[in-house]
Amino acid sequence: MGWARDKRRSASSLYNKTAAYCEKKKIELYLWFPVFSENSMIRSLDGLVDFHGEKIPAAVSRNSGDEDFSFCCPNNTHNIEKILDIFESEFSQLPFNGIFLDKIRYPSCANSRAGRGLETMFSCFCDFCMIQYKEAGFDTRALIAALKSPPASPIFIKSIQENGEYEFNDPLFTEFFSLKGKFIKDSLEHICTYFRKKKLKIGFDVFAPFLSPFVGQNLSSLSALCDFIKPMMYRATYAPAGLPFETEALLRESADFFDCTGIIPGSIDARASPFDLYFTAKDLHTLVKTSSCPVYAGFEINRKENICNAHPAYIEETMRAYAKAGSQGFVLSWDLMDAPEENILKVAEIIGLPHKTQ
Repeated sequence: MGWARDKRRSASSLYNKTAAYCEKKKIELYLWFPVFSENSMIRSLDGLVDFHGEKIPAAVSRNSGDEDFSFCCPNNTHNIEKILDIFESEFSQLPFNGIFLDKIRYPSCANSRAGRGLETMFSCFCDFCMIQYKEAGFDTRALIAALKSPPASPIFIKSIQENGEYEFNDPLFTEFFSLKGKFIKDSLEHICTYFRKKKLKIGFDVFAPFLSPFVGQNLSSLSALCDFIKPMMYRATYAPAGLPFETEALLRESADFFDCTGIIPGSIDARASPFDLYFTAKDLHTLVKTSSCPVYAGFEINRKENICNAHPAYIEETMRAYAKAGSQGFVLSWDLMDAPEENILKVAEIIGLPHKTQ
């Protein structure tokens, strides 16, 4: 259940009523809680710094309070303290069974201003991060110099390691993305310890496996911290986290720097048809094999004009393919209130529930 930022006090009765209903039906209720993004709308948090030493602006900011894609630094201990304080002061007294952590990553190329994808992907270089790089023995000077002088030929991906990390032909970049994954995991270990002490179960919302290394998510290691992990396998979504949208942005913004040939689909007609089903199911299967916790694949049942065209046939082929790939469950995404009844009924049909409209 999503959070109510602007009306938290008045919303408490709705949370309590929902919790009581879920308890009666033996359904666990999790609070959706964003971590390294969105929270800046409630507390003043320190943002990311790019390799030019400049603060990274949000790609999308909706002053209406709907969404905010400005990210804060996950290595900054002050940020983490403020984020946990938001939960403590606003939500800790509500009767949730678990916490569902979203935005547990760095921003992607799709979260950048046009033409600034590399600056967004290669972050952060704030004082907190520089200390972490130094302790890890990482050569930040060499990386920054390489980023400011694009290579004569694009850097290519040699292989994908068993834990899901990419190995580049230049070890400098392999190490950098590995460190990003370590930084996110280290911060989440601290955050999860806090929620475990609250006796809350924990779920993670993460990028699709083939995209996750670029945003600092090592899914095999993150899966050891939570009770279930939900990769966002959104094949029909042309918006943040959607596979067509994110892949298109990655290839566009990094075209002069990386060669992803043979690793990431290079031809994407995002508006005409969903993202490749075979590739996505195979990518999901890789995560299932290496995950330490159950994997519940997330897919769309909502429908939004020019953003997501989910329909019953799409839902059926997606669910059956993801089940075959080993997904132990599903997360129906992203907003139940925007899901056409025909989509909900198709899900009910596939999993064998009686057709009820109540």
